[in-house]
Amino acid sequence: MKIRTVALAALIALAGLQGAAHATETAYTPMAKFGIEVGAPFPLEQLSDPSGRAIARERWQGKSVLVNFYTKYCAPCIKEVPKLNEVMKRRGDVHVLAMTPDPRAEAAKYVKQHDLRWPVAADAGAVMGKQLNVQAFPSFALLDAQGRLVATVMANQLGGEDGHATVEGIERWLDAQLAIAAKQGG
Repeated sequence: MKIRTVALAALIALAGLQGAAHATETAYTPMAKFGIEVGAPFPLEQLSDPSGRAIARERWQGKSVLVNFYTKYCAPCIKEVPKLNEVMKRRGDVHVLAMTPDPRAEAAKYVKQHDLRWPVAADAGAVMGKQLNVQAFPSFALLDAQGRLVATVMANQLGGEDGHATVEGIERWLDAQLAIAAKQGG
């Protein structure tokens, strides 16, 4: 009887430890009603930069792509620019691409004013609104090396106590999503 009690106590303790391990993992909620399904090709071919040049899908193949949805009217978007610059600098395995509904001239000004160090798809309101159903900023999508959607998330899930994304929060989300995609053979 005593051995059973000790064994039962050990199992309860082990279950508690497993629960604690799961409690430290972060659960991310995907963007609501995103316009394409996980695994579907992302509409990169419909995008152009602030100069009006097409953004070629081939440019992004071979690495995962972190897509940042922003608009110039979004204060948290501005606050996360240096964090995304740092993520881009630290992560050789991920391209960064921003998408904005802002007109080309305004997007070019934003890039310069806030020191974005990654490509921007400007005047993308139709793709973001009608096709992708992006409803809030800032938010992210992650694409695999073939340009297919892996995951989406609102930036406020990736950070600090102030509700803004952090470098560590962005990287933690990237690592979690890339690990899930690798397990699924993506």
